[in-house]
Amino acid sequence: MTFSRPSAASEPVRPLSSLRRRTLRAAAVALTVVVAAGAVGGAWLVDSAGPAYSLQQPAQSPQAYGSRILSLMDNGIHATGPEWAEARAEASERIERAATHDEVDAILADALPVAGGKHSFMMESDDHQKAIDSYTPPTSSMEGCVLTVTLPAYMGSAEQGEDYATTLADALETEGVCGVVVDLRENGGGDMGPMIAGLSPLLPDGVVTSFVFGSRTSDVTLEDGEVCGGGTPTSVGPRPKLDAPVAVLTSSGTASSGEQALLAFRGLENARVFGEATAGYASVNEQIPLDTGRTMVLTVGTSRARTGEDFGETPIAPDVETPPQEAPAAAAAWIASRS
Repeated sequence: MTFSRPSAASEPVRPLSSLRRRTLRAAAVALTVVVAAGAVGGAWLVDSAGPAYSLQQPAQSPQAYGSRILSLMDNGIHATGPEWAEARAEASERIERAATHDEVDAILADALPVAGGKHSFMMESDDHQKAIDSYTPPTSSMEGCVLTVTLPAYMGSAEQGEDYATTLADALETEGVCGVVVDLRENGGGDMGPMIAGLSPLLPDGVVTSFVFGSRTSDVTLEDGEVCGGGTPTSVGPRPKLDAPVAVLTSSGTASSGEQALLAFRGLENARVFGEATAGYASVNEQIPLDTGRTMVLTVGTSRARTGEDFGETPIAPDVETPPQEAPAAAAAWIASRS
C-alpha cells in the first residue's frame, strides 16, 4: 500500500469505525489471535484471553504517543523495505498534525496493513466483552461409531476457556468410538489454548507447532492435557489417548486459531483433511494495548508445523478437496475404510 501525501496543512482523519470496516475480513476471521510466550523486539507477546503485559505509558502528547507505537510497528512481519519506509514516513508526517489520540489511532490503522499484512487489525475496547457475551461451546454428535466434534471460534473469559476445553475433551472420551471427525469449517479463530487442550486426547504429547520470529522460534507444547506457549495456558488434565483415525474438516472460513488447530494434526499418520483451503491467517500476532483503550493486533511471525513446513498468509490446502458441504460424507467414507 502506498500513502498519498496530504496537500493541506491539516487533514481530515476518517473515523476509526470506517477504517475498521476496511479490516473487517481480519477481524471477522480472528477475534484475536495466537500468541507465544517471549519477546519480539522487546515487546511482549500476550495471549488473547490471558493477562497482558501493558505497553501503556503515562499520558503523552498525540505526537509522542504516535511515535512510540510506530516504533513498535517496526516489529511487523512486513515492516521492512521501501514500502514500509514510505508508509512509516507518511504516518509520521500525519501524526505531527494530529490533534487527538483518536486521530493518531486512525493514522496508525492506515499504516497497520503495510507493517503487519492482512492479519493485523485494530480492536475496539469492547470487542472482548462482545466475544464473552456471544460464547458458543463445542458440540458433539455420534453416528454409528464415528464421533464428530465441532469447534466454533472462541475468545472469552477464563471460565469459558475451561468450559470450552473440558467440553471437548469429555466428548472425546465417549465409549465405542472407531473414528473422529474434527469440524473446523466455521472456526474463524480466537484463543487457540482451549482448542488444543480440548483436542489433547487426539494429539501426541510434545511440540504441537512452533512460532517463527525471524531466526527465532517458540514452541507450543502439549503435556498431560496441558497446553503452553500458544494462546491461554489451558489444562484438561491427563486424558487417555484415543487411537482412531481422525478426519479434519476445513473451509475458507477456517482461520487464525482455527488453522492452528488444523496444524496440530499436520504430519500425523492417522489424520487426513477434507474440504477446501483455509483462509490463510496462520500467522502469529502480538497485541499492543493502546492509550485510547483500543488494542493493536500486529502480525509478527509465522507458524511451523511438526513437518517443518511454514505457514502464514497462504491458505492451507486439504488432503482431499471437496465442497465443504460434502466433506462430512467424504470423511466418513475414509474413516470406514480405515476401521
